[in-house]
Amino acid sequence: MMTLFVKCFVVGLLLFVAGCSDTPSNVEQRPSATKVGPAKSVTSQAKTEVKEVKDLFVYSTVGQRDPFESLLKKEVEAREVKVPKTPLQKFDLGQFRVQAILIGKGAPRAMVSAPDGKNYILRPGLKIGKNNGVIKDITKSTILVEESTIDLAGKLVKGIQSMTISDKKTF
Repeated sequence: MMTLFVKCFVVGLLLFVAGCSDTPSNVEQRPSATKVGPAKSVTSQAKTEVKEVKDLFVYSTVGQRDPFESLLKKEVEAREVKVPKTPLQKFDLGQFRVQAILIGKGAPRAMVSAPDGKNYILRPGLKIGKNNGVIKDITKSTILVEESTIDLAGKLVKGIQSMTISDKKTF
């Protein structure tokens, strides 16, 4: 243990001695103070400095997005609409289970069960799902829902999702 300490001490001492040399380092020396001439030369010197300052580039944030602002912030703000949500808008589309579809006189209807155990009757035009989905059409085997979301670029993207009946039951 003592030999390790002695070796470290010797190496440190050699590095210290090597660092202390007579040659000057590459430290930049400041110019010494000089006497200022008449007042005219001071004002002309100040004018040239002002011109140099005016030539500097200034970044304008007008019309530009903040580079430190999250791109996901817009999507979160769009989802937090202050409209009171119906019970059908509390769940994702994948969480609903289609129980039955009724097509006859009048508008087609469908019955779905939600994760909370309740059953709901659906018709075209009704809002459903967390992504502001609207039921567009109900056919013999599927329910077509149009969902609108906001992508990372801030554009509104609409897509069609389908919910199919899980088990074909005959009555």
